[in-house]
Amino acid sequence: MKLPFCSILWVLLSGLFILPLEAQTLERKVLLWEQRKIDIGPVLEENGPVETTFYGLNMHTDSVFITEVITDCGCTAVDYSKDTLSTDKIAAIHVRFDPDHRGGDFSKAIIIKTNLDHEGDTLYLEGVNMPLPDNPELTYPYRKGTLGFRLPSIHMGNVLTNEPKTKFVEVFNFGPEAISLHVEALELPQHIYLVLLPDTLVPSQRALLQVVYDGEKKSDFGFFEENISLAFGGEEAESIDLKLSVVVFEYFDPVPKSMETLVPRIGISELEIDLKEISTDKKVSRSIHFDNLGGEDLVIRKISSNCDCLQLTASEMVLSPGQRGQINFEFDPKGRRGIDHKHITIFSNDPIHPVRTITIKSNIK
Repeated sequence: MKLPFCSILWVLLSGLFILPLEAQTLERKVLLWEQRKIDIGPVLEENGPVETTFYGLNMHTDSVFITEVITDCGCTAVDYSKDTLSTDKIAAIHVRFDPDHRGGDFSKAIIIKTNLDHEGDTLYLEGVNMPLPDNPELTYPYRKGTLGFRLPSIHMGNVLTNEPKTKFVEVFNFGPEAISLHVEALELPQHIYLVLLPDTLVPSQRALLQVVYDGEKKSDFGFFEENISLAFGGEEAESIDLKLSVVVFEYFDPVPKSMETLVPRIGISELEIDLKEISTDKKVSRSIHFDNLGGEDLVIRKISSNCDCLQLTASEMVLSPGQRGQINFEFDPKGRRGIDHKHITIFSNDPIHPVRTITIKSNIK
């Protein structure tokens, strides 16, 4: 029996539609990498190339062999085993980064293609390239004794409480003798940790001062300027003081949309208050209301201002769902003139808006 032409055409078209759908559902057979991203940290040009290794496990029943490795920069060289990997065998991708004279953060892509994955799997090598300065006198203008620094203070930036933040600061030895950091003589708070890399800094060379700041151990939030005292020693001990600035924020895990009404939520009556024209010899007082719009207790961690001229008090530091609290402030404009802006910052356990800032505007006569 002959099939009608329209039936044959329908069968052919159905096959065309099914084939792409099946192709799209095929699972890519890639290696299981121990790390997809490796951060090698600061790379000093004078120390030469830095090497590291990516390890990938064959989790498939089929044998795997690497067909090609592509890098996006000539500064990144790769060596790898050409052997065939059976199930549960590990591939090693050896990467060598050769620093050049261009400084700054870098992220190098490394694409791994295999007989089972022709598209290629992407790995990343990251770090900070630190080229050798041509003129140390100009590069490290801020002197502390015989040591030179790029900047007069250490800026840590934003630090979250979920993990310590590390920063590397260049130190140049302009003195005539090798020195080292006397760790036992350091009088540091528990949230700051320092290491000199390498531990001995020879004359006319640079090293890295590794600064680790633990926001959780700080147990406070907001902007801080801290003084740290360092003891260096060679034949003669040398003590220097450095300033460190940081902003500490509490870390919260992302909140799903469906949970936004169940967590603590802060609502503030006014985020900008205009006091308009005020007199320099008269204090001004106002109140701001805040509400707990969420489903759990709202805890006010801290309320601070950017000026001692603002005195703050809060009626409540813990609010139940639906409860209202009040912040009272008194602004003393004594000694100030012209257009003025002050800020009140509220830190709370609202995971969506943990920090809220209120601006106080005025024109002081």
